[in-house]
Formats: sequence, structure tokens, C-alpha cells
Amino acid sequence: MAGNAKKQPEKPAETDSKKSTSTRFLMFRFSSEKRGAAIKVFIAGVLALLMFSQVISSYMQLNEVYSSISDANSELSNLRSENVRMQTELEGKASIRNIKDYAENHLGLQKLDQSQIQYIEIQKEDTVEIDGEEQNIFVRLKHKCDDILAYLRG
Repeated sequence: MAGNAKKQPEKPAETDSKKSTSTRFLMFRFSSEKRGAAIKVFIAGVLALLMFSQVISSYMQLNEVYSSISDANSELSNLRSENVRMQTELEGKASIRNIKDYAENHLGLQKLDQSQIQYIEIQKEDTVEIDGEEQNIFVRLKHKCDDILAYLRG
């Protein structure tokens, strides 16, 4: 039974006779090999919990990214449908019938009838005729001097 004495818990002796039996605590004795193994198991368990929490955290971040992508895609589809609606509305407002209706009702324009149309004839050749009086030499000399002074002044 000497081998079993190490494994079984030892009960401390009561020093106070007034203490109740429910407040007893147990003490275990482990060999140094078992203590080292217990520490290794504890450290391995803590590392496993840390790795597990890191995996859970990465999945949470991935889920947030997927949800933001989904939100952006739904907003994009809403904006595209709004764009189609606005393009259709613009095409409807820019139709020939709507423009004609606006010109007649709001601007008071009317279609021309044959009595309002007038035709004019334009010469086919462009010619310029200058009616110039014959000026004496002094007047022409004065105009030349005026032109030179205007050129020099800038």
C-alpha cells in the first residue's frame, strides 16, 4: 500500500475541535514529473484556446466583410435600377411630341402656314462697290499722316 499512498489525498489533521467537518480541504501530492506534465498540458490547453479564439475572430471579420460586400452590392443594384428609371423618364420628356406640346402650350409658338412664308432673292456673286469721291492730294496726304500717327500710337 506504500505505492497507493502517493495517489490518495491526505487529510490534514484538525487543530481546532470547534471547526465543522464541512470546511475540510484536500491536499494532493504529485511527483515532479507529473507536475511538469500538468504544466505542459495547461500551456497546451491555453495555446489551443488562443488559437481557437483567433480562428473564431477571423471568421467574424470575414463575415463582416461579406456582409459589407452584400450591402454594397444591394446598394449598387438599387442605384442601377434608379438610373434606368431616370433614363426612361428623361427619354419620355425629350420626345418630339412633348417638345411640340411644350412649344405650343407654354411658349405660344405655332406652326407656320403658307401665307407667313416670304422668299427673297440674293445675288449669286458678291461684289463690293465703293463710291469714292475724288480727293485732292492734300486731303489724301492728311489721311496718310493720320494713319501713320494712329499706327505709331498703337
